[in-house]
Amino acid sequence: MKKAWTICAAIMVFGLTLTKAQGILDKADRTLNKADKASNTADRASGTADRAGGLGKKISGLFGKKDKAEGGTSTTIKFTGVDFAALKSINEKVQSATGVTSSKMKYSPSGSTIKLQHAGSTEDILKALQKVSPATFSEKNIGGLDDGEILVSIK
Repeated sequence: MKKAWTICAAIMVFGLTLTKAQGILDKADRTLNKADKASNTADRASGTADRAGGLGKKISGLFGKKDKAEGGTSTTIKFTGVDFAALKSINEKVQSATGVTSSKMKYSPSGSTIKLQHAGSTEDILKALQKVSPATFSEKNIGGLDDGEILVSIK
């Protein structure tokens, strides 16, 4: 009989210990579930932000891209038949023209370029360049004029 009571007491003690252990495991499981929910919420928010950004790009695409830089309009002047000294001189004169905010020069024996940032249209800047350097930008030297591009052939 004494053994039965000892076995019964041992079962009760182990039962209580197992119950406490199960409670600890349940708490850990709930904590992991909360972390998973938070992670899923963050993922959904990220997906929503990505979709909103895509929508913003689509809407801005409806209005068209502006092909103008911060300084206004961008125009490339392409030269043929010009040496480096002449191109450098032309670039200095171009920088002094009204409406020009910046210029970038690239030299090559086969064909050189000056990229301009300026106010107004390409035709407006050509008129200003003809005032600053009439010999270089005379009508006989102009090989082509397009929106954002001027072709100049120096003979």
